[in-house]
Amino acid sequence: MRDDVMTPGAASEWVADRIRDFCERYKDGNGEKLLPLGAAVPLTGYRLDEVRSGVPEILRAKGVILRHLLSVLDRPAVLRMFGVPPELVPWMPVLDDPEGYDCPVMRVDLIPLTDGSVRICELNLDSSVGGPETGEFRRYEELAAGLPLTPTPYEQLARQLVPVIREKRLNKVCLLDWSTWEGYGQFDLEWMRETLAHQLPAGIEVFLATEKSGAERIDAQTLVYRVFMADDALGDVDFVAGVFDRAGHVIGDFSGEVIGSKVWMGLLHDPEYRALLPESTCEAIDALVPRTHVVTAENIDGLIAGRSGWFFKSAADFGGAGVVDGRTVSEAELRERLAGDNRGSWIAQEVVEPASFDVRPLGSAELVSRQCVLGLYRYGGRWSGCFLRSGSGSSVINMSAGASVSWAYEVPSVEA
Repeated sequence: MRDDVMTPGAASEWVADRIRDFCERYKDGNGEKLLPLGAAVPLTGYRLDEVRSGVPEILRAKGVILRHLLSVLDRPAVLRMFGVPPELVPWMPVLDDPEGYDCPVMRVDLIPLTDGSVRICELNLDSSVGGPETGEFRRYEELAAGLPLTPTPYEQLARQLVPVIREKRLNKVCLLDWSTWEGYGQFDLEWMRETLAHQLPAGIEVFLATEKSGAERIDAQTLVYRVFMADDALGDVDFVAGVFDRAGHVIGDFSGEVIGSKVWMGLLHDPEYRALLPESTCEAIDALVPRTHVVTAENIDGLIAGRSGWFFKSAADFGGAGVVDGRTVSEAELRERLAGDNRGSWIAQEVVEPASFDVRPLGSAELVSRQCVLGLYRYGGRWSGCFLRSGSGSSVINMSAGASVSWAYEVPSVEA
């Protein structure tokens, strides 16, 4: 059926069928972690340009503060502060040049508010960030409606890789994951591989590998894109060292573990460190980052007493497992969690209620109102759209907690 003769109903059905087929084809294993919505979500009037201009300022602020911390503390103390494993220090060049670090991959996690503004709850500066596949959901809608096609995150990634491949005269790209994640139940890496294979210059082979299979093919002509997480690397540091030694280039060193630590959200609000920053940067922080405190011996009692106003987050959190909603736990339960082994600090971040959007679950004709959070991508300096997670009753909106996923796209508001 031609796009220009599709009725809205037929277009919607065609898009839903494509989403269903896409998820079936690229789902990694069984289970119910991957719950797609049947339509992308328009963000009418949301001011994401403020985020795109503010994030570079926040990153510069982190560089300034990190340089200061390294001048007054030894490296082990700094790593403990951020909850970063010291075994990975050889692949953290940011410690040698805090203000010169150029983050190659980023997902800015945002809380949209009802007034059209947003707040940054996390900066994920790591090559392992998930969710870019959902950009294809919007692509199907653009095709069905005959709209211009906007670049997806993996297409932006391909643009980022091309100059590196040419400069270093590489002929292979390895997407390197860890066997732990096989069958996890979210997206596998095949669509990422197919996109890069299509977008990169002819003759560049793109292959998948883990620490158990395929990594022996990595050599000086290979660009390695690290997909696995820092905690995976701790299981076989010698393997990681071998990859960095053999590969022609690696995207995804472990500097993001330092710069992306959740502890930063507290430090950016700490008067001691704000004194190092220009006023304009402090204003950008205040406009975008919710009030956050690093939990210390001095403030823990007060934070626990006022726990209903805070989310508590572990520096080593993944998948929402280290997030505690202070409104849902007793004083004793919270104190026990904060005293546990979390490989670093806890932060307390002001509770900010996400706005609700009308979303349509896949297979349903009805819209439902749900709170949503966003993840705005940047690959190699190029911004893409937003990964959207739609809540399902839990105050922690995460795929592991049953959130449905889709794409969100900006729609300029029209002045009356």
